[in-house]
Amino acid sequence: MSANNYIKIKEISPDKFRVAEKDFESDMDISHLGDFDLLKSAIEKAEGYISDIEYEVEYGIRFALFDTKVDSKDFDTWNVKKKHTELEESRLYTTREIWWCRLGLNIGFEQDGSGEEFLRPCVIVRGFGPRVCMVIPLTTSGSKHPLRVPLGEVDGKTATALLSQIRSIDTRRLVEKIGFLDKEKFEELRKNARSLF
Repeated sequence: MSANNYIKIKEISPDKFRVAEKDFESDMDISHLGDFDLLKSAIEKAEGYISDIEYEVEYGIRFALFDTKVDSKDFDTWNVKKKHTELEESRLYTTREIWWCRLGLNIGFEQDGSGEEFLRPCVIVRGFGPRVCMVIPLTTSGSKHPLRVPLGEVDGKTATALLSQIRSIDTRRLVEKIGFLDKEKFEELRKNARSLF
């Protein structure tokens, strides 16, 4: 097991919790550890599981509590918006730009957009012609992780690039340009992205 492992404690019904182990950075599957009637007992089980395993702790262990809303994504509303997006024109763009991007609703822990337009700011790190580009989604979360690169302020908020969520998109997902990422920060981001491959 690696330092990227963390214990997931998920609420599956009122006052009922499930504990599972999940490693985002490898091919491992969730190993189901059991259902519990109390959050306290779920946490105790998770702590016991961690204490019995040898972890590389340089990145620490994270606990996450998810409620049932995680499983109730409104894919129908997103599908309507996606159909409209399909009819739009490709956008003109260049690398280093930051755009509000219509990422939509995705599966599991893939990064979603938010709000009525399903938007998330993204940095364009590479172009593949007029119709496709590679982007890295941004977050305002302050969580520290080797795959999160701080970028400073973007559109009035402190932003971090989510390297683990890098993806290619159709440029019709680009909605509104926010501005350019500072050249120095952009080069640092690209260097970190290259280290993934």
